[in-house]
Amino acid sequence: MMTEAKKIGVPEPLTRLGKAFAEKGYELYLVGGYVRDVLLVGESQEDKKKKDVDATTGARPREIKGILRPIAEHLWTMGERFGTIGAKVGPYDVEVTTYRSDLYTEGSRHPEVTFGESLVDDLARRDFTINAIAASADTGELYDPFGGRQDLSLGVIRAVGEPLDRMRDDPLRMLRAVRFETTLTTPENPFAITSELEAAIRENAHWLESISAERIREEFEKILVSENVAKGLRTLVRLGLMPYIVPEFMETLAVEQDTEFHHKDVFEHTLIVTQNVEAGPILRKAAFFHDIGKPRTLVYEHRCTYCGHKSTQKTAGEGECERCGGRTLPKKIHFYGHENVGAHIAKKAMKRLAYPKDDADAVAHLVSNHMRPMGYAVGRDPWSDSAVRRFVRDTYLERGGRVLADVDMLLKLARADITGSAPRRRRIAEESWRSLKDRVDEVRAEDAIEKLESPLDGNQLMQLFGRGPGRWIKPIKDYLENEVVEGRLGKDDTEGATDLARFYAQEHDLFEEG
Repeated sequence: MMTEAKKIGVPEPLTRLGKAFAEKGYELYLVGGYVRDVLLVGESQEDKKKKDVDATTGARPREIKGILRPIAEHLWTMGERFGTIGAKVGPYDVEVTTYRSDLYTEGSRHPEVTFGESLVDDLARRDFTINAIAASADTGELYDPFGGRQDLSLGVIRAVGEPLDRMRDDPLRMLRAVRFETTLTTPENPFAITSELEAAIRENAHWLESISAERIREEFEKILVSENVAKGLRTLVRLGLMPYIVPEFMETLAVEQDTEFHHKDVFEHTLIVTQNVEAGPILRKAAFFHDIGKPRTLVYEHRCTYCGHKSTQKTAGEGECERCGGRTLPKKIHFYGHENVGAHIAKKAMKRLAYPKDDADAVAHLVSNHMRPMGYAVGRDPWSDSAVRRFVRDTYLERGGRVLADVDMLLKLARADITGSAPRRRRIAEESWRSLKDRVDEVRAEDAIEKLESPLDGNQLMQLFGRGPGRWIKPIKDYLENEVVEGRLGKDDTEGATDLARFYAQEHDLFEEG
């Protein structure tokens, strides 16, 4: 960590930029995430991964364009009315913005942009001290009027100036605070939001209602795919922000589970699974939503202390036996159909957050199928090869030639789910998971099961039956495809498929004249 440094090394393309501005009488300062991350992880590591750079200057947009044009490979000006000109300089995408001192009117999250006259004024409008550090693009000299370097070394997320004012300026900063706490944390240097900033967020979490779904989604997604996702989710709940992102998730708090299978409540279990699943965006969301349907499907299995009759009830307390009137006591907890309820919740929540439909469908597909590997784990009889092929086929979701979800993703989700199970059952579940994974690999080695189709296409079926297009084609194709998947029909056996198609049409009276 370079938080004590007085200057940083600046890569040649950026120093060239700084010198070009200096020749015209202007300073150019690198600001924001680039400087912050160089100070955190060092120049060489940061230079390898971060090619988006923010910079600020006293030059006005027209002058910025004039300075950039001779040295930039490409310019973009869509942000010009806000004082921002973009440029491609070597491997860097640089956005140069005129010093600003934004003014926010009451009740509006859109600033009245006014150009400032100094670097300090520009830094004073930024969200957090760790993002209010500037470095001269020419010399690398650091300017840190708000103590950002010290906060970096201490692992502190602190607002620039009054926290309430900074959050009011743009309420999305409440989510950004959680995101930075989550993504900047390492085992050696954990980050935490200051108590003053936490208080401002808690009291005004409802301000998120004024923020567009797209902006909320962008910050939430960065938290979900981070290495410390459990920490981020816990903070979103603790600060009262989650009700304005996925309110249904709040229902999982303190929902107990059957101790035979789980040693944590639904909320804590979900954090474990989400943390342990692979950090892809679809898998992380599938883990986040996988048990969100449990609170709405919770029932208690009661047993009568007199006659032994079993029944299900919504309450955990004593009940009355519906058969003999005796006293019943809860023995087990069940969440019948929670995977389907959870899939429905996931699709609704992701639609609210303006996720692409394909993403929502992929997540819902994984959630709705996430209990199927558990069926293999607890089943008394081993699955047949046919059942394994059907499992692979059913868990495959493709659209427009793009695979949205498949058995590999589902098995990764299932393995993460095991990490949140009761310790005494974890070893058995791991063995069952490995057995299922091996079986899946075996049957997939024989055929590309996901790609298996009916040996006869629609045109061949129309020719066979002498009929035009219609709804009658799909059920026959589905039947033939199923026979192929089950191994009862060869994938290229058109003769056998012809006989089966005729049989199916006759058995189901597809062409019966009314």
